Amino acid sequence: MPPLQQIKQPESLTLHLKTLTPLYTGGIGQYGEQIHPSGLLGSLRHFSCLLAAAIGDSGFETRVWGTTTQENHQNVHAKTVALRWDVSRLETQQLPERVLFNQLSWQDDQHQHRGWFYNVAQKGSITLTLTQRSISETDWQLLKLALRIQIIHATLGAKDQFGLGVVTLDKLPDVKPLSKEVLGESLTDQPSLHNAFFAEIRFPCAAPDSLHQRIEAGLRWRAHLRGKFRQAGETELRHYLFGDLRDKWGSAINVSAVYPLTQNESALRVWGVLPHTRKKSFKIFNQIVSQREQILRRIETALDTAPKTPCTKEHINWKVCSTENIANWINQLNLLSNQTTVQRQRKVIRGII
Repeated sequence: MPPLQQIKQPESLTLHLKTLTPLYTGGIGQYGEQIHPSGLLGSLRHFSCLLAAAIGDSGFETRVWGTTTQENHQNVHAKTVALRWDVSRLETQQLPERVLFNQLSWQDDQHQHRGWFYNVAQKGSITLTLTQRSISETDWQLLKLALRIQIIHATLGAKDQFGLGVVTLDKLPDVKPLSKEVLGESLTDQPSLHNAFFAEIRFPCAAPDSLHQRIEAGLRWRAHLRGKFRQAGETELRHYLFGDLRDKWGSAINVSAVYPLTQNESALRVWGVLPHTRKKSFKIFNQIVSQREQILRRIETALDTAPKTPCTKEHINWKVCSTENIANWINQLNLLSNQTTVQRQRKVIRGII
């Protein structure tokens, strides 16, 4: 056999994704006229590092995603996995220029809210191919596990706090269940999946016809949640949870636009990580850690009393980590316990909706 034929080809994984809400990665002037692979890579990197932090693996990010500068006398490392995106089947989606509720009494910090502003995003199908370079089998399994959880429960890209970035696919990557043998002590000085929560709200009605209505419905849910943190002295907490441009806070909580499940059913996702910053970043970090369970209960309670849009909710799938058994929590997120939803979303992919 010729020597070239004896060379073992690296293993690759190909995922054919479809947008359920538009996909956005910014760009020049944050316009969103095209998909920027660096933005998608950053999203995958961040979520996979949430998983690594939950199992106490502080070296995962460097091993898998590499480093570009020397830190603490460590050498520069290249990525051990290659990513290739095929965006040829995406098309530009014009987003509503401005979403402003017809509700003059709704105010934010005593100032009339100016609304939410959008440009354009992308919709349709996108293909991701991941190829092993020198990644270990353990890290490869962790990466695939993170991909599954992100696709099933979370979002991809930017502006996901304002409705964008829900994707689905016809076949999830095969992955081995997480073994207790790889568990270490969860990292507590940075965002971690064991501090995440995920909620899917289902509605017994079709998603609104227009994208503007779908986005507005999600924003009304977001405004409702934010409004539940307006007690005296909670300004900094509210800004930490939902973001604030003046204080340069990112959002810890993401609320999707409404998306279709079937012709007569729809859903939206709410998910987040508390805390979502590193310990050294902000003084409020310790407050979030100490009050985390209370905050989560307030969010869950607020979801039960949320606005009737696009219609009265059918039920809520709420998932919060049990710190007593992190491996079981992660494996439950990985399982297709929500099989009905996945089957419905496959109908979306095949064009039934």
